Amino acid sequence: MGRVDHHHSKTLLKPFNQTLQTLLSLLNLHSSSPRYLLHLHAVIVKSHLSHHPFLLTRLAHAYLSSNSLSPPTRILLSFPKRPPLFLWNETIKAHARNGRFRDSIGLYDVMLARGATPNEFTFTFVLPACAAARAVLDGRRIHEHAVRFGFLSNVFVATAVVDMYGKCGEVRLARKVFDGMSQRGIASYNAMISGYVSSGKCEEAISLFDQMQKLGLQYDATTMVSALQASASLGALQKGRWVHEQVMSSQMEINVHLGAALVNMYARCGCIEESRRIFNEMPRRDLISWTAIICGYGMHGLAEDAELLFNQMVQCGVMPDSITFVGVLSGFSHKGMVNKGREYFKKMTEEYYIKPTLEHYSCMVDMLGRAGRLEEAEAFIRTMLVDPDAGVWGGLLNACKIYGNVELGERVVEEILRLDPRNAGWYVLMSNIYATAGLWNGVAKMRLLMKERKVSKYPGWSSIEIDGHRHVFLVFDRSHPKSEEIYRFLKDLEERMRAAGYVAETKCVLVNLDEEAKEDMLCGHSERLAIAFGILSTKEGEVLRVIKNLRVCIDCHTATKFISKIVGREIIVRDANRFHHFRDGVCSCGDFW
Repeated sequence: MGRVDHHHSKTLLKPFNQTLQTLLSLLNLHSSSPRYLLHLHAVIVKSHLSHHPFLLTRLAHAYLSSNSLSPPTRILLSFPKRPPLFLWNETIKAHARNGRFRDSIGLYDVMLARGATPNEFTFTFVLPACAAARAVLDGRRIHEHAVRFGFLSNVFVATAVVDMYGKCGEVRLARKVFDGMSQRGIASYNAMISGYVSSGKCEEAISLFDQMQKLGLQYDATTMVSALQASASLGALQKGRWVHEQVMSSQMEINVHLGAALVNMYARCGCIEESRRIFNEMPRRDLISWTAIICGYGMHGLAEDAELLFNQMVQCGVMPDSITFVGVLSGFSHKGMVNKGREYFKKMTEEYYIKPTLEHYSCMVDMLGRAGRLEEAEAFIRTMLVDPDAGVWGGLLNACKIYGNVELGERVVEEILRLDPRNAGWYVLMSNIYATAGLWNGVAKMRLLMKERKVSKYPGWSSIEIDGHRHVFLVFDRSHPKSEEIYRFLKDLEERMRAAGYVAETKCVLVNLDEEAKEDMLCGHSERLAIAFGILSTKEGEVLRVIKNLRVCIDCHTATKFISKIVGREIIVRDANRFHHFRDGVCSCGDFW
């Protein structure tokens, strides 16, 4: 058990002579030393006070305060008579605080089984454990208990339920509880907004954030982080800027989380210079902030800058994690820097002992595939230390499309559809490969498979933010109030593009039509509609920022280069893969994407 200081050794050698007061004084003196607590515990066990409830409670509490979990849990479970509710609560809370979420939930169940009645604190301690463990079934059961014991009317308990459902991806249930609350504080709104953001329902998050503003509720840093994350996902730069202005005008302290959220928002809204400025001004930078800027440069295809920042970060004594490496590797992938990619993949595993995840493997396959090293990419997948998922194989299938490799594509799509048969994207990608090669039977085969398996295609959409309002366009969309004007403008633009040397890439149209009909179809692609609307709705020379949910097609990529030169605009397109900065007829990706 180790040595005890001389001053108390005599006292401890005579356990049976100890008085309750002496032991309590010793507890107060040495409650922060787990080593000393073990000595004191041994003395108490040998003393006539070994079953004294108050003393045991104080001892267990001292253990919990010093983050020592096993001894107080043993005290609790072998407690004479019934342990006080306070001790159950503190032990449940301590396990959750130390990341032992399942143990925390388990203790709650033991507590109920032993006939103890929970109070509001019990629920505010055990529900976050369910949230952190993503244990939605336990959470639902405990939610029912909160209702049965009459604690759901407590704002803190109801907020914990909202937070639990939000973190477990059950936003509909979270909203139901949220709407049923008789009173809501900032924490309740934060929990609901954060739940929407983590479930990808960012428009709902922004809507609730706006509702908070109308009600005059004071925001805090947590609210602003969620609002910035939602703006980043939607590419809503004006909303993100407004949030930033609110942070500045309220003189809110820009902590590392808020700083990283600002860095991420500007990067994902296409303003990488602004993102870097925020990063440079941060008084303190942690791993999250460094990773945000490195990933920002990576998604903009600025691989050299991402690498430079990575090395600066390491020199500052900040150790990278697996996400930092995803940022660096994706940057190399977008630039076709295969040798650098291999070097950093090796560095990650051999220098930093980080086990590669599917995301890292995905970056490597993508990198090899884009560089035309398809067989090498396939061999790499077959030697992976974890089973490849559909996303990893998908990188190779995409490369098969770029290089028109039908034979390998057929082999790869077989693997993918075994793993992810419900995702329409894979069928469409393989159809693309067949269509590009003019193999219309293959296209028909994919269509039939989709029909047989009742798989429906997600619609492609593009959005653009004008005066704080987000305008979304689907392919061949005619629902926008300015549709007639948009299509008329596009027709005129196409004539000017042809005069400048544009030739439509009709091979990326998935149907067997004549060339003229295919060219007409390309005109209706969602990003072209968004770009046309942007040009018509903004001042001359203003930068256009378009978000697209799918990968930009080769024809739209070529067309956007021509449009940027003809109208004299910078057009920034964020697709499912990366950013493209079109300026004066050239794209930042160097036609490598």
